[in-house]
Amino acid sequence: MKSLVLYFPLYLVLTLLTSRCVVAAEDEASRRSGECNTAFVPASGSYQFLRKEIPDLGIAEVASIGEIYYTRLPIFDEAQPEENKAVYRWANRFHSLTREGVIEQQILFEREEPYTEGLLEESARLLRGQNYFYDVDIRPIRLCGDEVDIEVITKDSWSLIPDFSFDRSGGENTYSFSIRDSNILGLGKQIVIGSKEDKDRRSNELVYEDNNVLGSRIRNRTRIADSDDGSNQLFDLNLPFYSLDSRRSWGMSVESETLVDEQYFHGDAITEVEHDIEDIRVEYGFSGGLQQGATRRWTMGYQYRTDKFSPGKDLPAPTLFPIDKELSYPYLGFEFVEDNFDTTFNLGQIYRTEDLHLGHRFYNRLGYAASTFGSDQDRVVVEGFYNDTLLFADNMLWQHSLEWGGQWNLDSSEAEDVIVSYETHYFRRITSRRAFFASLEAVYSKNLNTNSQIVFGGLTGARAYENRFQVGDRRVALTLEERIYTDIHLLNLIRVGGAVFIDVGRAWEPGIDSGFEDELLANIGIGLRLASSKAASGRVAHIDLAFPIRNRNDPDVEKFQIAFNVKSSF
Repeated sequence: MKSLVLYFPLYLVLTLLTSRCVVAAEDEASRRSGECNTAFVPASGSYQFLRKEIPDLGIAEVASIGEIYYTRLPIFDEAQPEENKAVYRWANRFHSLTREGVIEQQILFEREEPYTEGLLEESARLLRGQNYFYDVDIRPIRLCGDEVDIEVITKDSWSLIPDFSFDRSGGENTYSFSIRDSNILGLGKQIVIGSKEDKDRRSNELVYEDNNVLGSRIRNRTRIADSDDGSNQLFDLNLPFYSLDSRRSWGMSVESETLVDEQYFHGDAITEVEHDIEDIRVEYGFSGGLQQGATRRWTMGYQYRTDKFSPGKDLPAPTLFPIDKELSYPYLGFEFVEDNFDTTFNLGQIYRTEDLHLGHRFYNRLGYAASTFGSDQDRVVVEGFYNDTLLFADNMLWQHSLEWGGQWNLDSSEAEDVIVSYETHYFRRITSRRAFFASLEAVYSKNLNTNSQIVFGGLTGARAYENRFQVGDRRVALTLEERIYTDIHLLNLIRVGGAVFIDVGRAWEPGIDSGFEDELLANIGIGLRLASSKAASGRVAHIDLAFPIRNRNDPDVEKFQIAFNVKSSF
């Protein structure tokens, strides 16, 4: 009895503590149950992709993926008075939204897999890379125990485009008309039927692209083109390294092309040759996946390529006729990609999410084209590139890249068709609507076949001069721009920007008199930039008015040039 009296207070304390713990656990369970039972509210049509709405869920390091919700936003937000108009409502009804299964095939995660923020970000990048989405965001929306529910938000763009464009640059006119559907019936397939005419040729083409053949990661591109000076047939089927953690890839392609290569002087074609190309390639790649913040990939393959030349029909052939080549070689490639990505806006596009790779990327391919394999001579074939970011801050971006390619002829101990190019871009945001942009490019070549030239002017720089106004075996080009990103949104369809620019540069060959009073070309100008906020992504229309600063007395130099063309960036 005495022992019971002694232990009763202790028993009472333990009972109270235990009951409180049970109540607390029940309250936590009730709270989690309430969260799990909360109805899912999808993102609205006015979702702000540029200011992502990511809730702070306090996700544990060890968590798995729960429910995956797909929110597919239409082209026009009918909740907004500006877009709740009859023609916009009709467009929403007529357009086939990208099917949920198509989106599901491309993301890199599934239910019950471990949750990692990196997979969500990479999946969003893959989806934004499809030109039938205007923008994409993937975000965690709810924590239910150890499971994280995910919302995949996509906004479609108008995919069926009867596209008529007039491109004027460097004194030349280019007309094109095409019917393009980049998202057939919401299946993510693309077909293009078009016609194009410029100074050099008139052509018709049919293109079909499928980035998820039969619901897989396999990609196919088929192209058939016919022009008044040649033709092109391409079939490409491949499984790429579609993610940083992909372990294998393979590919095969067959291309046959006939075209006319023209050589220029002061912007005028003076000689030409007919060029027949046959190209066959097969390859297999493997990787250990993403390890220690980077992925390393190896590829092994075989390529057979012939380049054969014959005199053209309209112009004489070059004094030194191009040399026919036959290359048959196995090759080995290596690629290194650092996992360092970010997003921005108002850089190369206007008010839309842009993905930036900020880390190192290196690729090199080395092949041996021996006569025993069917080559006409023994050659070592090399090509590759390197990209990196020198500086990245909230308002600054400085990147550079180096590309190289060419052959070493073992029979003659000479380099052939060597081209090395270096390019650097600097971007500084002054305000949310103004930015400074600078680009410097340098190109060097050695022993190019005589059907090829390094050119400068018009589309290749110096917008106040004709296309290919200067030629040589090297080029240097500098562009400085003051960019303006306005809030103007014409009819809620077109984003508007502008630029004031200076172009400086030249193309030349040492020891060759090009016939110019001033070897350095330079111009100033202003430009208008128009980007669709509803149609196929990544296209920016440029309307530029450029005035030459040097060689203004040259009879081949106009007082000004008006250039209109469509590019992939600002």
